[in-house]
Amino acid sequence: MYTLLLVFLIAFAIGLAYSRAQEVEWMRRIQEGDEEALRNLYRTYKSLIFGLLLSILNDRQEAEDCLQEVFTQVWENADRFNPERGKPYSFIVTIARNKAIDRTRSKVYKNLQRQDYTINDFAMVPIDTENSPFEEATRTDRANRLRRALSEIPEKERRVIRIAYFEGLSQSEIAERTGIPLGTVKYRTRQGMMKLRALLTMDN
Repeated sequence: MYTLLLVFLIAFAIGLAYSRAQEVEWMRRIQEGDEEALRNLYRTYKSLIFGLLLSILNDRQEAEDCLQEVFTQVWENADRFNPERGKPYSFIVTIARNKAIDRTRSKVYKNLQRQDYTINDFAMVPIDTENSPFEEATRTDRANRLRRALSEIPEKERRVIRIAYFEGLSQSEIAERTGIPLGTVKYRTRQGMMKLRALLTMDN
């Protein structure tokens, strides 16, 4: 019995090693522009990645759209994959998680805009290195002004706004995470955003 178990474990380990070697080879071929290799990688991981996206987005259509974006980015950024630093699966999961969180943040931001307590077009995002020096300076200035404004509002209000933006949680999820009543979360968000808008207007 133990011999059979040992044989099974060895076979399983060999299978995993082969699978990873195959996936690394697919990534190498994708880096060279091989679309068939991308299709192989997609068929292998589409179900797992879709499940991850769905768990974050809680919306099947959003998850399906995001899945296509993930593998488009895998194709476009394949040259960033280094087999010595991680597995292809980890590379794809990182892209998927970032894409899903970006979508969630975008939905939260748009919801805040619709409720008329926006922070205008100030962005707390990394600078795009392809922008011109003027564009980079402009966006850096906006980000710095927003951070200064955030530091000036009460901590209780700043906390819910940061969770909403940086973690992409809804107000209900923030209430569940923090133990703060939902009505209080909504009130603090509204008050905080109104103060931010006033501070940014004064700074402008």
